[in-house]
This record gives sequence, C-alpha cells and structure tokens, in this order.
Amino acid sequence: MKLFFNLILVLACFYGALWLFPEPAPMDDIPFYSDSGFSVIAHRGGRGLVPGNTIEAAINAVNIGSDIIEVDVHLTADDVLVVRHDASIDTTTNGSGQISAMSLSEIQAYDAGFHEIDYPNTKYEKLIKVPTLGALFSELPNQRYLIELKPQDVSAADNLCGLIRQYKKQNQVMVGSFHTLMLKHFRGVCPEVPTSLGKSEIEKLVLLERLSLSHLFISEGYSIQIPFSAGGIDILRLDLVKVMHKRNIRVDVWTLNDIRSMQYAIDIGVDGVITDWPDILIKMQ
Repeated sequence: MKLFFNLILVLACFYGALWLFPEPAPMDDIPFYSDSGFSVIAHRGGRGLVPGNTIEAAINAVNIGSDIIEVDVHLTADDVLVVRHDASIDTTTNGSGQISAMSLSEIQAYDAGFHEIDYPNTKYEKLIKVPTLGALFSELPNQRYLIELKPQDVSAADNLCGLIRQYKKQNQVMVGSFHTLMLKHFRGVCPEVPTSLGKSEIEKLVLLERLSLSHLFISEGYSIQIPFSAGGIDILRLDLVKVMHKRNIRVDVWTLNDIRSMQYAIDIGVDGVITDWPDILIKMQ
C-alpha cells in the first residue's frame, strides 16, 4: 500500500512539473486568413451540388459564395497532380484504374461527371473530365484552396510545392494531409506555404488538451481540420476551440451536412465548416 501511495505521489509531482513549462507563443498571422472571419469551405467543391473535385464544382461553389474550396490531389504515372479524392477512378467516372498507374490522357479519356453521393445513379448534364490542379488554379486564379495531399509518395509533395510556386499561390493555399510524415516533408521543401496539422499531430494535441497540458504541444500548423467525433469520442469541443484560438490556430470541422451540426459548430466559435452543401451553410450566415 505504501508503494502505491508513493507511486501516486511521484506521478502527481511529475504532472505538476509539466505545468511549469511555458505557454508557446501564438502562431503568426498569415495572408491566407487575412479576412479572419468565418469560412464556408466547399468540400470537394461542394460535391452535394455538382460532381466533386471538378472545375465545374469549384466554379459553382464560388458563384454561390463559398470562401474556400477544399480539394484532394493525387499524382499520375506521368507526374501530373490531378484533383481526385480516391486513389482510383473507379468511383464517379465510367472508367477503372489506379491513378498512380495511369497517364493524364488515360484518366481524362473517361467521364467524371457522376455524383459521388449516389454513384452511379445520378449523372451530371455535362461531360466532365478529371481536372489537373494546374487547370483549377488557372480557372479560378483568385480563389483560396484547402488542398489535401493524398499520396504518401514524397514526389507528390515536391510536385505540389513546385506547382504552387509556378502559379504563385503561396498566400492562397493551405496544405493538409492525413500522413504527418508527408506533411513534414512538404514543410521542409516548401516552408513558405502554410499547412494544417496532420492526423498524428491532431491526436497528440487532443490528448494533451484533455489532460489540460495543451501548452506542451508545439504546433507546426496554422489550422486544424477535425471531425465532429471519432471512435465514439467527441473531438469538436468548446475547450479545444478556446485553446486553439489562444494559440492563433484556426479550427475547421468536417464534414457537416445537417443544419443542427453546422449551427453547433458556429455557436462554439469554429472558424470554418467543411460541407458538401455550402448553399445551406451560406443561408445560415
């Protein structure tokens, strides 16, 4: 019993010592968030309205008033970044194959105009091609983009950095990835481009916040994109939002498609909501 109490005492002292570490300085302001207001973020360009991850979807999202376009990118066999969520073209196109094993011309030979939400039941009225990221930049040069880097191949990160520099989009993009190692590589090769936190970074942050030790987290990202919940655990919480705002880190939540969830997120002060239905969110503003 004495050993048990001694162990508790040691742990309590260790926990108390962790509180002596200083609070990190807030992150710097960046041009990407120059408006500092709430952002309507069109998930895959608003895939509930127009087939997702297409130029047509992005144009529609901008026309109805979305603030940021969220897209995913993959690298083709001939080293071209295409806007696409899945690693294959098997969904939302009339073709089949892995993007990494196909050339751009092979991919664009197929029709990508099928709605993701009820694929393959609903077809868009126009012929749509899987777009390149460069083509999207050219079509909407003044737009802000949240770009999710899907592959784990560092050549995709290098390619993305080069494309952002080519189109001078350093202040108009935020790059994220579930793969933290890929994200760290991107930060190394493209330090002038802001990034969000990777999956393992967010997991560490959420754990430390629950232990009231969030001051121990050193952030390399300017924003977090988090789900409402995961594995039965509430991730989106007012306390977490407050901690992030104290550190000048923006909080975006995905993917909210019902009014009740959207309103809750707005009420607790999130900075952006990622949604398939940006038209609904816009009407709530």
